[in-house]
Amino acid sequence: MAKKIPLVSVIIPLFNAESYVAECLTSLANQTLQDFEVLVVDDCSTDNSRAVVKSFAPTFGDRLRLTKLSKNSGCAAVPRNSALKSASGKYVYFLDSDDFLTETALENLYNVAEKFDADVVHEEDIFEFVDGTAKHCHIQSGESVTEPTLETFDVVKRISDFIKVKFRWQVGGKFFRRKFLVDNKITFPPSKVFEDFAFTFKCVAAAKNYVRVPTVSYYYRIRQDSASHSVVDSVQFVSDVVGTVSSVDNFMRTRKFFADKPQYTYAVIDFFMQERLNVFSKNIFLSDDHSPEEVYDVLCRYGFSANPKDNVALTSYLFVTANIFRLYMNQQAAEISELKRQLKVKS
Repeated sequence: MAKKIPLVSVIIPLFNAESYVAECLTSLANQTLQDFEVLVVDDCSTDNSRAVVKSFAPTFGDRLRLTKLSKNSGCAAVPRNSALKSASGKYVYFLDSDDFLTETALENLYNVAEKFDADVVHEEDIFEFVDGTAKHCHIQSGESVTEPTLETFDVVKRISDFIKVKFRWQVGGKFFRRKFLVDNKITFPPSKVFEDFAFTFKCVAAAKNYVRVPTVSYYYRIRQDSASHSVVDSVQFVSDVVGTVSSVDNFMRTRKFFADKPQYTYAVIDFFMQERLNVFSKNIFLSDDHSPEEVYDVLCRYGFSANPKDNVALTSYLFVTANIFRLYMNQQAAEISELKRQLKVKS
């Protein structure tokens, strides 16, 4: 007898979360929708995390699968990609091992996905959980929707809204049709940070039916020792930025929209680079106490000099710089023209 395909594959990357993963799994055990599988991928934890997960075997039975990577990847992206390859659910839901859900999270998202035949269901807000206190957070710009709303099919509008931060980047609180991810080859770049940016952008650009919902069901735990809040080595930071940029660029190269409208390729890459380099300059080099010369050297060696032929980051900045120069020259020409007009009037 063939094994029944679950409605949802819940993917959990695991690394040294023994203090939190029980709460995470308990929130799944209490879901009102129970037709799901749980794929936990251990990134070589050095604490008691695996034992805590194994203790939930009686709760989930054969719906729980715990695997371990051969070596530590240092990021959530690699365990997620590994689980995606073996997931069998109609839909995919990403849940970090230190986060948890409301009881109706999966049921609400599943019902919306089925109603709209959605590739992606996107909760606009999350709960931030700090020291036992939950805070409702609206991270993206603009007002939240008040009812499930189908996003426009206009890719130009979607990309423009993405650049205006009208799409929350975190994958937590989003519901994905697995076939959509497979057909469009959407995976995470193997980066320690910014992997959610690349994944969400690809979904925004490729999804046919992208639905926003007003429900809030994801509790994101703020931990100062997590990867997203820890200071990263400068070289590794630049490497992750370049890797994410390359992942986004490679994806855009496969889409006719970006081939026909290359200005949007440059706009997306420039937006990301400016966002990330702003974080870079404020949080990384300042923390590392590097001199301007060292900053320049790291950026040149690890940001703008690797594979110069296909270096989309450098290309993007040259493009933007050229356009700034063009605008400056146009402004100068306009000012000269106005001065000539005024002199002519006075004479």
